[in-house]
Amino acid sequence: MRFLTVAGLLFMTFGFAAGHAQEQKDHPCGLEAACSVDERLYRAKPPEGWDGKQALPVLIHFHGWKRDSKHPLKNPKVLSAINQNGALLVAPEGLGRTWDFWDRGNRDVPFVRAVIEDVAKRYPIDKSRIFATGFSYGSAMAWRVACDSADLIAGILPAAGTLFRQESMTCPTGPVNVMHVHGFKDNVMDLPLGPDGDPNAAVDLWRRTNLCAAEPDGQETLNGHDCRTWSTCQSGKEVMLCLHQRGHIVPKGWIATALERALRKYRLGENS
Repeated sequence: MRFLTVAGLLFMTFGFAAGHAQEQKDHPCGLEAACSVDERLYRAKPPEGWDGKQALPVLIHFHGWKRDSKHPLKNPKVLSAINQNGALLVAPEGLGRTWDFWDRGNRDVPFVRAVIEDVAKRYPIDKSRIFATGFSYGSAMAWRVACDSADLIAGILPAAGTLFRQESMTCPTGPVNVMHVHGFKDNVMDLPLGPDGDPNAAVDLWRRTNLCAAEPDGQETLNGHDCRTWSTCQSGKEVMLCLHQRGHIVPKGWIATALERALRKYRLGENS
């Protein structure tokens, strides 16, 4: 009887190990075995229940300052978003656990492009539905990718971080769909305000890039937030600014709700 118990335990142990190894083989670049591009790392995770064949939309998640690529793969908010929406999570890792989003010609946008090229070799992906999100410095990195590589992504869904000096900035790759959320009480990466405290200044770069009017042309409730929308821009792309009264956070449910809306409305190469 004791022999059977030990044998059973050994079978369960080796069976689990074999199953885990098979999972890593079937779904590369996960928590235990990051993939490498240009001597840098990224991780990926498909949604639960994926059949291994259907082409997946992609959510690129840029981690916050001093986080790493493992963090999004263990974050319940992020995992809920990809599982609810059937998307592939891709989590690049910044050098020194940070991002170089400050200026054009940076090291990280080419890295992101290389990551997507590598992901497409390992997973069947829908290249017309690649989206980027991130928090804080990761949010600013999503902005930088959108500004410098609008040909790569269908839209961004960032939280609590923008690019600085928007008034003197242009985006050479053209318009892109944007859904941005930010708190009035954020004292880490402050909400940019215009004259008389106008919060619309927070998305001035996208309003100009997408050829939108100065004032929003609509209002929408998203994830419980009152959002200002510029949906009749000359470019055919959309800008949405959602505001809350809290600080430096990703509001609960934001990523899942924003991704669901983006998947319904946005395709690369198509107008909203």
